[in-house]
Amino acid sequence: MQRLVKGDAMIKLRSVPTESAQLVLTDPPYGIGYQSTTGVKIKNDERPFIWWMHDAHRICKPGGGILCFTRWDIQDSFKLAIEAAGFKIRSQVVWDKGGNGMGDCKTQFSPRHELIWWATKGKFAFPNERPLSLISVPKPRGNKRTHPTEKPVELMYQLIEATTRPGDLVVDPFTGTGASGVACTLSGRRFFGTELDGKYARKARERIAAARGMSHDDYFNR
Repeated sequence: MQRLVKGDAMIKLRSVPTESAQLVLTDPPYGIGYQSTTGVKIKNDERPFIWWMHDAHRICKPGGGILCFTRWDIQDSFKLAIEAAGFKIRSQVVWDKGGNGMGDCKTQFSPRHELIWWATKGKFAFPNERPLSLISVPKPRGNKRTHPTEKPVELMYQLIEATTRPGDLVVDPFTGTGASGVACTLSGRRFFGTELDGKYARKARERIAAARGMSHDDYFNR
């Protein structure tokens, strides 16, 4: 099953059966009022978007987990929401983006990383070797970019491989243009995603469809 539906995550997640997902992997609106250099904004980005966490806990299997992207200045809001939903915070993963980020050039160190909270529902054991907490994967650039805050497929692939097994269900409530869905397709995981913006949902479906029947190496050596 590789399924992506257009719509509000707060509504669409209700259709996911209880305790059916091994992993919730997502990059929600941070709540920072993001605006790209070309004026593109993220929907529901006025404040940390945390209201879906209880449904994420409901659909997660005992022994499953959640990987939630965040940023240094709003990480506590997401940590509290993850814990309030019933997950146990286990660690934080750092994504090294390999390049300078946006921000106040006069007062802030130039950011080249983002953070990911890792939490579990009940007892958990990594299916393979213990993964490192630092992952270095270049962020998408230039004409390869399909979403203003797009995460690279290789990053999602590594996170999925580290925390799930082939055939497991991965759910992404904020799919964007489908990096998580592509990564699930390449790694043999089932996928269910939701995306509010119709333009991004269409692009995600195209990318997931294009990845079907391809191996990881085939995909990245095209």
